[in-house]
Formats: sequence, C-alpha cells, structure tokens
Amino acid sequence: MLFTQGTESAASGNCYLQPSGTHQPGSKVSWTPRVVCDQGPCTYDTDWRLSVSALSDAEFLNEVGASFALVKGRDGAHAGTCTVDSPTEVRCTATLTGSVATGDDLRLARELVLRTASSSCTATAEVFWFEVGGTVDAGPDDDVITPTTGGRCEEQ
Repeated sequence: MLFTQGTESAASGNCYLQPSGTHQPGSKVSWTPRVVCDQGPCTYDTDWRLSVSALSDAEFLNEVGASFALVKGRDGAHAGTCTVDSPTEVRCTATLTGSVATGDDLRLARELVLRTASSSCTATAEVFWFEVGGTVDAGPDDDVITPTTGGRCEEQ
C-alpha cells in the first residue's frame, strides 16, 4: 500500500500489514497488528486509520472502552490513539502528521488478546489500513490481512 499525503495522490512510501499466520481454533492469542514501512520514508497524517475486526465467533478479550496509543515501533513515539469499541472492533486513528523510516512500523502500544474463531479453516480477524476519503492505490494488495484458524479444511 502506498502512503499518501492528505488527499493528494503523490506516493511517499510503501507499507504493508505484517501477516500474523494461522491460529488454533478457539485459542487465546496475544497479537500486535503492525503497519510496516518497506520503502520509506512512509508518511501518515490524521486521515489514516487502522481497523481491526474479529470475525465469525472470534472476539477481543481486551476491555471494551479501553484506549491506548498507536506508536512508532522503533522509538515508541506517539502517532495516534486506539480504542476497543466492542468485543469485535478496535479502531486506531493517526492523530499527528509524521513518518516512519524503512523497516520501522506503526503498531498498537498494547497487545490485543483475541479468542480465535472456534471452527477450523475460518477467517478469525481482519486488519485494514486505509486513508479516509482515499482511493484504492496502485500498489500491491497488502492493506488488508485476514488471519485464519488452522486445522483441516474441507474442500468446497
């Protein structure tokens, strides 16, 4: 995904969401979603959002209403705020304009605790990094990830 400045279309870096792999059905997983800059600097501003949703019968075990920082991975500098809106939704908003260097990332300052979907081979969460009012960029399809549960998958 390409970061952009405001509503302009000028690319100012490339980032991706770090994959989290597969998880055991019904397990408790501590997880820190990360937006990694692989071609920087990657800039962000107050139009950028990180949305983390629990899918199927999965849910976040973090306290609803809890709020914590969105930070730069290397130095922990504040970049925004995250809120646990419900057992199935966590939203983060960049509250500052800034940038991260190649290899650095934006991440939640606190781990999310996710109870994964109870069925095998099932989407258990979705992470989406996007710009409000932005358009789909021409970069690789890496601004959404969907972790799944492992186990035996039935052919459809």
